[in-house]
Amino acid sequence: MEFKTDALVLKATDYKENDKLLTLFTPSKGKVTAGIRGVRKRGAKLSFAAQPFCFAEYVLAEKGGRYTVTAAYLYDGFYSLRTDIVRYYAACSVLEICNALLVEEGESEAVFIAAVEALKGLALTDGDAAELLLSFSLTALHQSGYMIDLDGCGICGGEVKGSAYFDFEAGYFTCSACASGVRASESTYQTLRKCAGLSYDEEKTSGGGKRALRLIKTYLAEKTEEEYPCFGEFIRLCE
Repeated sequence: MEFKTDALVLKATDYKENDKLLTLFTPSKGKVTAGIRGVRKRGAKLSFAAQPFCFAEYVLAEKGGRYTVTAAYLYDGFYSLRTDIVRYYAACSVLEICNALLVEEGESEAVFIAAVEALKGLALTDGDAAELLLSFSLTALHQSGYMIDLDGCGICGGEVKGSAYFDFEAGYFTCSACASGVRASESTYQTLRKCAGLSYDEEKTSGGGKRALRLIKTYLAEKTEEEYPCFGEFIRLCE
């Protein structure tokens, strides 16, 4: 049986002499592992479809629970990402997060759309790479059941200002009066509100980008027990 699906290539691994195994992110089936034959040969017509970041319509043949790519029609390969190391690692972080949060055969249309938009932003615009990655991360976490609550103090509901704290287990910030969790900063909180599309104080976001990235990476690692090396390298490049 064959079917068509839009997909992003999250990972490509060499397999046998000329083949690859792809980890595809599809909106209706979540992560799918699919073989693609002959793409390591010089001049292979489907070589583009076995590259990380490839966004295409894939035709998959299914047999005995295994998938094979039989055709692909490119939408975008986001090739410009390979010319800017900072934006490249931000894009790799998007794929890394998808791979960690997604499950096999699980519908993930909202995360799929967010991932494609993040890659478009990184490859085709001059938008701030850290903010694009943070915005995607917040969406992916929310859709995966690990929402970060940015609507005031998670305990008393009051305003978070001045000294702030973050509870990694509960996924919310607290004010200085409640002080639950680890010490954070108001700039981190305001930056995350900005990236979540909420109202924020621009004057209080200064320096918050790097801190917000570190917080999100730590939160992801605690929730998924993954290491996120590309995310870590992106943070290092931002310093």
